Amino acid sequence: MLKHTKIVLLLILLFTCNAFTQVKEFRIHDRGMLHETVFNTGDIGRGWMTGEAGNVTSTPLMEWPSRSRTFTDGLEYSGQHNILGGGMYMAANVKGKPGIENRKYALCGGVGASQPEVVFGRWSFPLYMEKIENYPLPEDGSINPDYDPDEAEEIIRAGWATPIGVTVHRTSRAWSYPDYDDMIIYEYELEYTGDTDGNPATIEQDSVLTDFMALFIYGFAPSMYGYQRHYQVWKYDAGIYRGDQNNFWDADYWLSFNMNLRVNGDASQPFKPEPNIDNFYEFAETGLKGGGLTSPQAPGFSVLYYDVNHLAVVDPDDLSKNESEFVDILRTSNGVFYELDENGHVKQPYSNKVSTGNTRSSKMTVEAINPTKRWSGVYSDGSTTWPAVPNGDTTWYGRAAYPYRQSADAGQKHIVFGPYTLEHGDKLRYAFAEVVGYGAEPGKSIEGGQTLQQWAPTPSLDTKIVINGTAVTEHYLTDYGYPDYVNSDSVITVTDVALKAIEAYVGKRHERDVPIWPEDHPSTGSYKIPTPPPAPIIEITNTPDGSVQLNWNNAAEEFTHPRLTGQLAAYRIYRSVEGMGPFEILAEIPTGQLNSDNLYEYIDNDSDFKIGESRYYGVTSVDVNGMQSGKTNLQKFTKNVGSVEKLDQVYVVPNPFISKSGFAGGGEVDDQLGFYGLPNECTIRIFSFSGNLIETIEHTVPVYSTAWFQTTKNGQEIASGVYFYVVTTPGGEIYKGKFVVIK
Repeated sequence: MLKHTKIVLLLILLFTCNAFTQVKEFRIHDRGMLHETVFNTGDIGRGWMTGEAGNVTSTPLMEWPSRSRTFTDGLEYSGQHNILGGGMYMAANVKGKPGIENRKYALCGGVGASQPEVVFGRWSFPLYMEKIENYPLPEDGSINPDYDPDEAEEIIRAGWATPIGVTVHRTSRAWSYPDYDDMIIYEYELEYTGDTDGNPATIEQDSVLTDFMALFIYGFAPSMYGYQRHYQVWKYDAGIYRGDQNNFWDADYWLSFNMNLRVNGDASQPFKPEPNIDNFYEFAETGLKGGGLTSPQAPGFSVLYYDVNHLAVVDPDDLSKNESEFVDILRTSNGVFYELDENGHVKQPYSNKVSTGNTRSSKMTVEAINPTKRWSGVYSDGSTTWPAVPNGDTTWYGRAAYPYRQSADAGQKHIVFGPYTLEHGDKLRYAFAEVVGYGAEPGKSIEGGQTLQQWAPTPSLDTKIVINGTAVTEHYLTDYGYPDYVNSDSVITVTDVALKAIEAYVGKRHERDVPIWPEDHPSTGSYKIPTPPPAPIIEITNTPDGSVQLNWNNAAEEFTHPRLTGQLAAYRIYRSVEGMGPFEILAEIPTGQLNSDNLYEYIDNDSDFKIGESRYYGVTSVDVNGMQSGKTNLQKFTKNVGSVEKLDQVYVVPNPFISKSGFAGGGEVDDQLGFYGLPNECTIRIFSFSGNLIETIEHTVPVYSTAWFQTTKNGQEIASGVYFYVVTTPGGEIYKGKFVVIK
């Protein structure tokens, strides 16, 4: 009996340990035009990094446009990535343990300097992570019976516990529709669970939390491609800090964003124009590489909701009633407490700071998320020029001021809410939109910017551009227009995107009544979004005559939606050399034009598109009102000759093979042998003259050929001589031949 008891106890222990296993994971938002990497530790984009080690990325860092990796002048670039990192912080005191020395912190992403500080296992204990694909059409091309029209197409949920005892549940959402594909909306639920180590089975804390504060942080740097083209690096001291970019604050939409306005301090090169003049003209005129400006992006975030429940009550006249121990920081003017509303709550936001890219924990815990001071100050009569706003608007009095004089620091932007008093089980909610646009609303008077004045007009991209002392254009947009990835006629700038994010969140059209007040919005998003017919699921194949064939079914025509923008009228076929465009329209096929297999079909027999080259193909759905789906079926495809239906004669080219012949078989590597005339599936065995098997090639793709790089199965280079090959199929067909190698 004792032996069995020990076994049971061991199994229980093993189960408990496995249940408590924590793994840092990430998922990628890649449905729309804005791609982003999110982690179950709170990190957004990546661990906060301003150093040179962040110069290359294999995952998207607030990438816009998507699929922007490219080659220019023979060099490879990671693409248009716009974020140094992001995340959120929390801090609180346990009731009965006052003072800064007893304050608890959780810095969940967005903390570091030249290198990120470790979040996992220190401030963040991952609980779960999942990606939900709410696509109208799944991979098989049918109608998705579980599609929810009141949800995003792409949903990522993550949760993590913290040493404070507050567990974070974050849900992020993305769409592919052209008016809504430049944003990702994040909803946070902060729950005081008492779990301080990521093991929900045990509760370590249930005392009241006082002076709880929540901070949300981003580091912007538009864009990696622009910095690399000009400086060969994308890092802190190459213009990101006190150099080329500025931060802006548009209080109408609670929108903070950055713009790149200089090259090495030279204001005649706003938005970092392509430094090679010949390239500039080519890219600007054709839209290649995103056009002639390498950093036109305006990345930012907009506050959609902040919680006012559980805000600490402050009574400056009766300190015994205060729920915050730090009331002495509140300032008065003419006897009026601008910082307090009619309920005795500190007006929100508590802080609204732009600063350097250095977010080391020793700095941020002291400066950023303590109620000992409001780091960015407050708007108040006599201390700011806020009344200079048209109509003398004073509605922001008492709220956190934007430190416009530091807008040239521009490395990081954060916003803080609180202080709150939380009892065990209490919850707080917040919502933000991560947004990117082609510049911002030009000419609008907002804070920050290139003149370091509190109020200055937002710069326009329709501006003069000078490269190496030569004025290449007086009005960029007038002369060249927008790049192809700006795929909406009405949603262009980051201001437009922020407005659409508000509409997506509240679920109805916004009439531009400003300023908005996020606390008046619902605590959870509504997402009643107008939706176009979905793009079809496409299949791309090579044909035996060397053309490229696209096929898809008519399932998209059966799609129904309570807010459908219009019935599907036609399909539009696009092709591009690069993933971000520009895309040329190859054809438009009206609905109903099906082939004998009840499929839509398009044959691309462009002779200028050579065997071995690659192109990106996409097919969109266009409704009767001209609204269009996103290119959700975009695929990179390499042109080849389609496989033969039946094994006949197989050729080896070149034969004889002469060393350093330069033959690449239509590929990217010289000195390879090609086997031609293959069926869909076959096995190629290569033997030496003496009969030894030196390599086996499994051919499993429906193309006419495959390549061999003159190496044995052991990785050794083959010698000169005569070689034999045998091709067999699963059906028992056999073909034998020989080739000669001369070195």
